[in-house]
Amino acid sequence: MARPLKQGLDYFPLDTDFLSDRKVRKIINACGPNSVTILICLLCNIYKDKGYYIVWDKEMPFDIADIVGVSEGAVSEVVKKALQVELFDNTLYRKFHILSSRGIQNRFKSCTSKRKDVEIIPDFWINDVNNSINDVNNSINVGDNEQSKVNKRKSSPPHIRVGELFPADSFFDKSLDDCYAELKSNQSWAETVTMNTRSSGYNDFTLEAFYEYLKQFFMEQQNKGETAKSPKDAMSHFASWLKIELKNKKDERRTNKNRTAGSAKSVTDCPEDSNQKGTNADTAGLTSWIDSLSIGR
Repeated sequence: MARPLKQGLDYFPLDTDFLSDRKVRKIINACGPNSVTILICLLCNIYKDKGYYIVWDKEMPFDIADIVGVSEGAVSEVVKKALQVELFDNTLYRKFHILSSRGIQNRFKSCTSKRKDVEIIPDFWINDVNNSINDVNNSINVGDNEQSKVNKRKSSPPHIRVGELFPADSFFDKSLDDCYAELKSNQSWAETVTMNTRSSGYNDFTLEAFYEYLKQFFMEQQNKGETAKSPKDAMSHFASWLKIELKNKKDERRTNKNRTAGSAKSVTDCPEDSNQKGTNADTAGLTSWIDSLSIGR
């Protein structure tokens, strides 16, 4: 089985003059000292996940605010100001609702120069994709001699996978019906989730069960008032929801089993016969005592 593609970074370089950058200083002056922590948290999320961008959806302000310990409004203001001073690229934000910049992408390209596989979505890439592919490909096998490197450049195809995992439009909200139809038709994803679920201990989980749970998931979203969702966000949300749902059902079955076993034990251990005998004996003694009284004789 192929090793999963590593996309994000474990760590990233932070310029020593970060706080001296005029754009950063403008953000600090407008949004206060907490904006530094917010910006660093944003960069951490950008680099650790996709490596060179982050989708700025309605949940992200909460996620950042929860980590940093500020309000969602404070996070939104920092992002708004960062776009205004062009710390993040405005064109990418307007077209795709993502946060990225040429500097972020250059640092990502530099940090991944020795990787054989890096995913780049052309629409999200500010720099020229073909040149970036050549740059990364030319950096492979640094230890070889110069002649070997030249030969590899001529013969080896680019190892960057361009937009294979998610097409660009999967990051945008769609109606629940369209989103459900897209996920339902994604057979490779369905099979992957089913396989992962079975390997997690749910051996009886089938592909048919997957589609039933997927339908239930979207019905719940509709009942909660959701009207739109991006396919990528729905995939992630469904995976988390499915784990919780399966665990709850497993716990419920275990509880019912224990309750049934406990009820059966109580019935078996119930001293019905001895109680009945004791009751009969007490009744006979009471009758004998009443008969011994002189009343009514």
